[in-house]
Amino acid sequence: MDEFTFTSFDHLESKLEKCDYCCNGDYICHFIVHCVRCRNTNQEKRQNNSYILQFTGIQESKETTVDGYADTCTLTEARFSNRKPRSTSFIMTYGWKISFIALTLGFLIHLYNVDCKRCIVFVAPLRSHISPVMAITKELEKYNHSATFVLSTSMDKEIRSKGLSIKSVVANSLDKASIEHDVQVILEMKMNGSTSFPFLQLFGNAYDHCHSFLTDDELFGILEAAKFDYAIVDYAPFVCYEILAYKLSLPFIFSSAHYDPNLHRTPFNPAYMPAFLSGFTDKMTFRERMINTVLYTLQLIKPTMPSFGNLVAKYVPEKPFMSNSELENSFLLHIIDGDILMDYPIPIASNAILCGGLAAGPAKSLISRIESFAEKSKDGLVIVSFGSIIKSCPEKIMNKLISAFQKMKHFNFIFRSGDYEKENGNILLLPWLPQNDLLGHVKTKLFITHCGKSSVFEALYHGVPMIAFPIALDQKSNAAVIKDKGYGILMDILEFSVNELVENINKVVHNSTFMFSIKNASEIFHSRPQTPTQRAAYWIDLVTKYGSDHFRPASLDMPWYCYFMVDVYLVYLVGLVLAVYSFKLFLKYCIKLCCRKKNVKTKLQ
Repeated sequence: MDEFTFTSFDHLESKLEKCDYCCNGDYICHFIVHCVRCRNTNQEKRQNNSYILQFTGIQESKETTVDGYADTCTLTEARFSNRKPRSTSFIMTYGWKISFIALTLGFLIHLYNVDCKRCIVFVAPLRSHISPVMAITKELEKYNHSATFVLSTSMDKEIRSKGLSIKSVVANSLDKASIEHDVQVILEMKMNGSTSFPFLQLFGNAYDHCHSFLTDDELFGILEAAKFDYAIVDYAPFVCYEILAYKLSLPFIFSSAHYDPNLHRTPFNPAYMPAFLSGFTDKMTFRERMINTVLYTLQLIKPTMPSFGNLVAKYVPEKPFMSNSELENSFLLHIIDGDILMDYPIPIASNAILCGGLAAGPAKSLISRIESFAEKSKDGLVIVSFGSIIKSCPEKIMNKLISAFQKMKHFNFIFRSGDYEKENGNILLLPWLPQNDLLGHVKTKLFITHCGKSSVFEALYHGVPMIAFPIALDQKSNAAVIKDKGYGILMDILEFSVNELVENINKVVHNSTFMFSIKNASEIFHSRPQTPTQRAAYWIDLVTKYGSDHFRPASLDMPWYCYFMVDVYLVYLVGLVLAVYSFKLFLKYCIKLCCRKKNVKTKLQ
């Protein structure tokens, strides 16, 4: 190290100009300057390698100009070293900060690894089933849960094509028996006027679907290696996703769009509680109550899985034996995309949580193409969509819809139909539309819908009245609620006329009764302290931490003959039979005794 002592400013400046150094303002430099009795120090490096030093002291002063900067400096004494600082200088200065940050990060990573819950999601490969669960898993991230979806190849591509971020495992086995294809066939049959329902075909395809993925050893190898903590599985007619959770030794949570009293073993009164898929309201006629009772009885005796045989024993022989119904009843929690605002008040089990409107949310800005079309509307915007599965309506229905829309020039119609974008006057046809964002647009006045669960909740969220065109499955039940609660008008997709549709559009838009009903329901929906996703995420986090014993009804663990009190009724029946038989013997004895006394008396006479 070479050290120099400077007693004049010129001497110091000349030495600095010959020195190649850098400084970051904290004295971590290629030089060390010691100032005696200095109150302020500032160093800057200029482009021409000249430097300015300011020493404010009490002795010698000199005014200098370097690169246009005028500085007055007073120098007492300076010592200059041309050596580079030791590597320990940075550590000595910042070491405690780096250590603190490193320890904090290490602690947080440790907490993450300890408390993070890993979830596997297995739901039917349909957008209407996946979107609500995606909303839940996004909220679960706030609770340090991470989710991985098991998807078919086509569904994984579709989701990613929409720009959605999702962690997934692609299972080729799900492509072999497509549930989406079965649902599409049912909807197309109904739109073409068919009155039959391919029950046996649906039952058989559901079994093939289960067999396909339950025998996929590659899939299970991937899932077992991932070491998940719990599963969210679909609860729907004739699916068997809970077997996947059992095979992986995971506790599971059900997710579905409706509440099933048979699953939860809660009281069901067919006098005012509509059976699933009945299409009735809570105010039924005598005939409807008779039909409702039959439908409930059929649902009571239907198989819990797509087989009357035991699928657990077939596909999970290495695990302890369980019946299909016992496995189904072993769920931790049931998240239901339902709400009394779109249904009716009924007795609900404590481990069933109503979270209707999971896929609904605040509207985002529209792309300029759609926004400009919406702004051109004179009296408002009408959104038309029949779901994600039906890409286009049959020609007869399509012609009637277009004819009705063309008669109403004061409205602009955005219609999801076909594979290409097309604008025809006041009608914009799109292969896909941002439905939730459009329903939240300030100019939207009406929603013409097939009444899918997510669609009606998006309309409820944004307070948009509806014209209901139910096609099949649960859509008729949703449409019945829309009509009964005054949220809109119910129409027949096969029998409507052009003039009828025009009249009903004007009626719903201009009659304040419909707007008031849906707006009032929307205000109730938004007045709650938690959003549907927050409510679902809270309860899922709770049961994964503490289990579900504290709110699990004992009825779920009872044998069926105990729950239905078959043993009690049998005892009563046996007792009644014995009582009747004893009474019969008693009467017989009394009669015989009376006859005997009468014969004795006759002989005595």
